Amino acid sequence: MTRADTSHTPMYKQIIAMVLLAVLIQLWFSLGSTSTWTRFLHNTAYNFSLILPIWLGNKFIAERLNRHISWLQEPGKRLVMSVMAMLIFSTVIFLLINFVVFVLIKGNDSSIVTSKGFKNMMLFQVGITAVITFIMYSLSFFHNWRNLAVNEEKLKREQLNAQYESLKAQVNPHFLFNSLNALTSLVETDQKLAVKFIRKLSEVYRYVLESRQKEVVPLTEELAFLDSYIYLQKIRHGEALQVENKLPQSSNLMVPPLALQMLLENAIKHNVALDEEPLNVCLYLQDDYLVVQNNVQERRIREESTGTGLANIEERYNYLTTKQVQVQRTGQEFIVKLPILYFKDDAGTDS
Repeated sequence: MTRADTSHTPMYKQIIAMVLLAVLIQLWFSLGSTSTWTRFLHNTAYNFSLILPIWLGNKFIAERLNRHISWLQEPGKRLVMSVMAMLIFSTVIFLLINFVVFVLIKGNDSSIVTSKGFKNMMLFQVGITAVITFIMYSLSFFHNWRNLAVNEEKLKREQLNAQYESLKAQVNPHFLFNSLNALTSLVETDQKLAVKFIRKLSEVYRYVLESRQKEVVPLTEELAFLDSYIYLQKIRHGEALQVENKLPQSSNLMVPPLALQMLLENAIKHNVALDEEPLNVCLYLQDDYLVVQNNVQERRIREESTGTGLANIEERYNYLTTKQVQVQRTGQEFIVKLPILYFKDDAGTDS
């Protein structure tokens, strides 16, 4: 009489399924009997009156437990809590409905609820519900466990793609050409600054290589890398690029590697940056999100965008947390909000 998850099934389909289940149950109990059609319909309606609240209650309980106990992180606890909650709920519902049907509607004395026949009927109904509940929640667990394996493999592919895109972004001819041009000018005019430029460039490459195998990194490490990347871009753009970093140097906040760099690179790639019209990028914390915001100054000749950078970030966050990456665009601003990930010694990350 239960279902483990009906959250994505249209209500009319759920009602049809409940009616069919009520009919099938009555057909089963009517095998070999000589009951009339009227009695068959009455019993089917009785079955439906039991199935409907149990079905909806199961859905409600599953939705509430989803918010607090993960199938993937605590499967045993989730299964026990789900079955116990449904048994308690089912017992109360069966008692109320049977009291209404047998006492208030059929006119039996209220003492019937203490009779052996009534107790056996209740025990049978609760027992059937317990068995079906256990089966359905077990199937739900294995379904989610299988999805986890698929998502892990998908994340590996996304990480490989992120590594490729990040390395390509750092080593593509345009970036390398611009970096060498800037370095050549610095060597001729300011050798100390040229040495610092080379050091920052090596830090960028080192971080890309060291972080490529990681799902998440501490925000402090990502910000240190981002400082080096911003330094290289500032040498090229000067005052035309203004980056304001208000993110906290917190050791317990995590972020997918290169996520912030991808967003900054995206802003530089698609917008004009001039001394008189600077590109302003701001990074800050808002509610439960890391926010990257820039003013929109679109280039007249747009560079072709594959969209893989932002899509890759969204896919990685879909694996790491139930919260979604939020993208907002107006005529003046482009904003991307990344859900905060918290560090846990015993569980990696949690949102």
